[in-house]
Amino acid sequence: MLCCTAALILISPAYAENEFYNLQRLLKLAHENPTEAEPKDKIYFKNGLAYCTGESRLAQENNRAAAAMEAGDFSGAAQILHKALKKSALFFPFRYNLGSCYLHLDDLKKALLNFQKAAAVVPEYYGVYLQVGGIYQHWKRDNDAIQYYREALKRNRRALDTYVLIGDLFLQRNQMEVAKKYYDACLNINHRFPNAVLGRAKIHFKQEEYYKALVLLKSIDTRGEYDKSFHYYFAECAFKLEDYKTASEQYGILLRYKNDRFFLANSVGLIEHKLYLSNRLKEK
Repeated sequence: MLCCTAALILISPAYAENEFYNLQRLLKLAHENPTEAEPKDKIYFKNGLAYCTGESRLAQENNRAAAAMEAGDFSGAAQILHKALKKSALFFPFRYNLGSCYLHLDDLKKALLNFQKAAAVVPEYYGVYLQVGGIYQHWKRDNDAIQYYREALKRNRRALDTYVLIGDLFLQRNQMEVAKKYYDACLNINHRFPNAVLGRAKIHFKQEEYYKALVLLKSIDTRGEYDKSFHYYFAECAFKLEDYKTASEQYGILLRYKNDRFFLANSVGLIEHKLYLSNRLKEK
């Protein structure tokens, strides 16, 4: 499944040229009419969790666990799912949601195990490979992460967040031009996709071009699903530009989403401190 040349792409002196070539190949595929797996009956995704329609025992147990996760009770949700799996070990939503539970409980080894089992049950669902890639990226195993993200693109060539995740990985490595290529690849498919516009804004932020970043951030439509780190970058840009009122508002909004993936890698206490500073400065 994994391509052994991916590591060479990242460590070779000519990585950028190879990376751009690979991206162009993916873009060509994205503009074709790919054969994609049909959604599984009675399974749908909302806020990164698997839900089920219907009134069956499986649907009710799964949705009860998902509701607990939405409420931030990941330990309780894990208990529900473990009990349910004893009767239905191959039910994909149980495995997928249990993997998500362990992500939030910061037990990445158990999260990885459950996502791998979910992929074994429904190998055509691209989202599992994104989750696995994210775990490897957290472990600083970028080559493995890239391979899994590309595996996701093979399953769904129009999965816009996959392009963004690869772009984010290169942004973290300060490889700005490669990151920009991936964000632009996503915008080439959907020029208003919020997380890709956010990606472009993050490049300006890292380059200390706060006004340019803020202009892009203000253009993002947040009425649908979007990366909640949007509020962090909005607040940080506003703070740098001494607009402490806006910074306070955006930090406050971010803190409404304490169960979001953003807080898997960022401290709630740090954001609360930034909110406190913004409130003090705006009163002067």
